[in-house]
Amino acid sequence: MSPSSNTDGLSFFSSLGAAGIAAAINFPLWRASAIAHSGFTPPALPAQSMTFLPSSMRNSASLYKHAMTGPFPGLPAVVGGMTWARCTIFFGSDLLRSLVKETGTENAFMVNVLPAFTVSSFVQVVNMPIIRATITQQDPSFKTSTGNNMTTVQALKHIYSNNGIAGLWHGTSAGLLKTVPKYVVSIVVKDYIGELQKSRNEQRGGQIGKGEMAMQSAQKSLAAGICGAVLTNPADVIRNEMFKDDALSLPQTLRNLNKGGWKWMLRGVDKNLIAVAAPVATTIFLTDLFKDVFGNEIRESGEVARRATRKLTRRFTNAEGKK
Repeated sequence: MSPSSNTDGLSFFSSLGAAGIAAAINFPLWRASAIAHSGFTPPALPAQSMTFLPSSMRNSASLYKHAMTGPFPGLPAVVGGMTWARCTIFFGSDLLRSLVKETGTENAFMVNVLPAFTVSSFVQVVNMPIIRATITQQDPSFKTSTGNNMTTVQALKHIYSNNGIAGLWHGTSAGLLKTVPKYVVSIVVKDYIGELQKSRNEQRGGQIGKGEMAMQSAQKSLAAGICGAVLTNPADVIRNEMFKDDALSLPQTLRNLNKGGWKWMLRGVDKNLIAVAAPVATTIFLTDLFKDVFGNEIRESGEVARRATRKLTRRFTNAEGKK
């Protein structure tokens, strides 16, 4: 296997493992964000359980308690969808970026923006039915005729039976507006800070310890996650309300403006910082960590294999010379 194949395989499996861990950890936080953005009403906490909390915190406490206690509707679909989506976006964008650079172009948009834009757009369109169904599942009033939570398959069938095939992709425009800029911003910030760190490390001789390497990865990851989450929060609100009310993006935006001016753009931003910035930052950080750990193991294994090959070659050459 060529070094390039080893590198691509290492990058892919590092991204896949990091995305899976981030998705599993993040599910309750994503659920709280989906409920808050959609305007769903979670069950209220018993009054006696909230007496120690300030009144301003009780709604948030009720929301997070509901999000973190079972049952967890849509859990397998959300975790699976987030895992393949983030893995494809981060690994695919890096791979496409390297292919674009090989063409010799120095156009900043072609190298830095186009790969992330293309891959994240593709992933968002493919994932849209699962996103719509799983967000709909978080509505506490969304039940089967027997009063049970709907499965993701049942939610997809419900949406299809009421709105047709187009209903499964309802909200794609807002989804693209929210997801694509989020990942483009996150990836551009990640790559930009990574290049700055690489340049600074080279000026210092290129020798940095593992602790400092981890700190640099954490700084890059947090900056990428926070920028992507904050800048795209308004599109998150619009998309989720479109799901709830079966509205179009422009009328929904105008309705929000008429209700309370521009305040709706910050609705749920605190939860978005947790639900969006945290998994993006975790995915980037863990990918770097896995590539460093397993990359060292692969290099060490390769060196052992090369030594063994040289030893066997010498033995074979010596044996042939004695004949």
